Amino acid sequence: MASGQQFSRRSFLGVLASTATATVVAACGGGQAPAPAKPPEAAKPTEAPKPAAPVATTAPAAAATPATAAKPAAGGPVVAWFGLDYIPQVTQFMNERFTAVSKEKGFSLTFEELPSGPASTDKFNAAVQAGTPPDIYGVFDYQTQYWRIQGQTVDVTDIVKPFATQAGGFWQPVELTCKFQDKWYGVPRAVNCWPFHVRQDLLDQNGLKYPKDWNEFREQGKKLSKPPLYHYGMTLGRTNDTNNHFIGMLWTLGGKLQNEDGSLAVKAGDEAWIKTIDLLATMFNEDKIIPPGSVSWGDPDNNNAYQSEQLVLTSNPTSIYNWLQQNKPELAKATKFYSYPAGPAGSFGQVDVWALALFKNGKGGEGARVLLSSFLDPTWYGDYINKKLQGRFVPVYKDMIKDDLWTKNDLYTEYQKIIETGRIMSYGSAPLGAISELTTKFVIGDMMQDVMVKKVKPADALAAFVKTAEEIYNKPENRR
Repeated sequence: MASGQQFSRRSFLGVLASTATATVVAACGGGQAPAPAKPPEAAKPTEAPKPAAPVATTAPAAAATPATAAKPAAGGPVVAWFGLDYIPQVTQFMNERFTAVSKEKGFSLTFEELPSGPASTDKFNAAVQAGTPPDIYGVFDYQTQYWRIQGQTVDVTDIVKPFATQAGGFWQPVELTCKFQDKWYGVPRAVNCWPFHVRQDLLDQNGLKYPKDWNEFREQGKKLSKPPLYHYGMTLGRTNDTNNHFIGMLWTLGGKLQNEDGSLAVKAGDEAWIKTIDLLATMFNEDKIIPPGSVSWGDPDNNNAYQSEQLVLTSNPTSIYNWLQQNKPELAKATKFYSYPAGPAGSFGQVDVWALALFKNGKGGEGARVLLSSFLDPTWYGDYINKKLQGRFVPVYKDMIKDDLWTKNDLYTEYQKIIETGRIMSYGSAPLGAISELTTKFVIGDMMQDVMVKKVKPADALAAFVKTAEEIYNKPENRR
């Protein structure tokens, strides 16, 4: 399950909050606004909770014009809102930094930590609709582009560009997530990785090394799976992590979801997609190395299964490891991080990118821009991300991955490979409206259910997926 304050790319149901005078446009809507989304259930203790999806409150009208480079109004105190991370220091140190800078520069600051979950998201959406958003708000992955599309955020190129060549420059996933048509609409905050959490102790006990490819992966899985212990915690239900797990494997077999122009990259009969579906079906039905209950898992369940020692490995942000450190330190010591096993196309890391967005209806004026610039200062940022947070995130600057934390700590040595090959789920383009709708509606999960539960042939399941995906990608509002 996605970790941290849980800006889930998948649970963010496409709705467009409006200003007092602007109309609302539904990112996943056709002719009518969708009914309010049911808030997600509270996450289990092993997972950081996800925010509820914003919901449309009026019928969609014409598409909003993308934000221009206009600066926020000058005036009152700077207001910054951030959802709580499962590691409190993430926002604590940001608060300290912003407070020190605001005092030095002579302006006032209100820094508010919002509780994770639906109440936080509802408060923010209501503020945007009322025209009273905070100046700075922490956004996750495709939300940077989402709010740009709605015309709610400000072009921050003048803030970000001076830093774009410092400390080795930014990683490609950072640029894909935060830029649009060579302009920056989000200040890069952090890279969140999805490593495989692996029971290194079990590999060692059986004289095994982490599998270099999927063939070794299957063979090891058949050797190590002894119910209730299963090898691979692959989610196969209508849930968020299914999107990540499936697409991460798909890349290794040469497939992808999107082209560089943001169009749909898959057609019925796509060889790489069918091979990926076949491989998973074989692991599930024949090898029996994936828990049978995974077809009905929710997002916390792969975490819970690993933490209860029922899995050899699963892919997830480090919320699993953080919980182990606090609750099962011996299992934490037995855990190591790896990237995806290789397929014919290679092995790739999976990441998502968090950013800071500047909202045009904020009232803090130039003070907000000063704070955002101070966040990217390489000296402060390097200390914050590597020294203070100690592995919670990968830094947005390439050269900062050379720190001893990443190169000399055995736990994180594989991170070098994960970030250097890292792709965001919307690869190879920015996360625009289409992928937000597709992943939120669990279209990939439906395909997995067709194959694993309903026993539909992979080619037929893919054809049904493509039909639904094409309808989503053909909506004009999803191509901006």
